[in-house]
Amino acid sequence: MNRLIFALMIIALSSIGIHAQKGAAEPDYYPMGYTGDTWTGEVTGTDDSKREITLTYKKKDKEESFFGVLDEHYSVKMKDGSTHELKVSEIPTGTRLKVYYITKTTKDASGAKVKFNQIFKIRFLPKES
Repeated sequence: MNRLIFALMIIALSSIGIHAQKGAAEPDYYPMGYTGDTWTGEVTGTDDSKREITLTYKKKDKEESFFGVLDEHYSVKMKDGSTHELKVSEIPTGTRLKVYYITKTTKDASGAKVKFNQIFKIRFLPKES
């Protein structure tokens, strides 16, 4: 029995390192329907016309990307205390972010269902050393 528990612990701990970029949100007030999904990575692309941010997570020879759409009128608090509506192109490539998102479904022009990740909160993170 102890060997089984030990083996399960090793499997669980080894899978944490593989999927470290996808995580769960810390306790706070969040929008209705939010299940706690977060994603951490470096900005590798932005598109102002779609408000889309591409994050990439690299570890050794593995690489994963995340695509999300920032909420309309998303504002950030500036150092002087004022607020500024953020354009995704203002986030420099290489910036580390943790985004909080809800996966939603919409219909495209042809009527087909399309899933997308709606980003409602961003945390700017320090560079990894």
